[in-house]
Amino acid sequence: MLRIVLGIVLIAHGIGHSMGPIGAFKVATTNPGWNGDSWILTGVAGATAAQAVGLVLWAVALVGFVALGFVAFGWLPEAWWAPLGIVASIASLAGLVLFPMAFPTFSSLAAAVVDLVVLASILWFHWSPAELAA
Repeated sequence: MLRIVLGIVLIAHGIGHSMGPIGAFKVATTNPGWNGDSWILTGVAGATAAQAVGLVLWAVALVGFVALGFVAFGWLPEAWWAPLGIVASIASLAGLVLFPMAFPTFSSLAAAVVDLVVLASILWFHWSPAELAA
């Protein structure tokens, strides 16, 4: 049961990263106070480059966390847990740092908590979903 809950949380977290490109490319408004810019990248590299970096970061986080949920369900190899979790979490955190206004505040805080919990579970506790009962 816990593996199912973990998988659902990770997949939902991954899908939540779609709000970044949706807001950056003005498909919909994810945070009315955000115009698609990065506080640091836009001034240095321009809006197009900043949006491209954001798109890559959010795509990596989206695919990574959905795949991580599949690992939790047992649909993908357990060996993928650590590399996927580390890469997806770092991409997500980088997106949050570079584009802090991309998401509503609560969403950003919740995303950061999930990212940090995943990183801590892998790097400090060396935990994997295999330790949960199926």
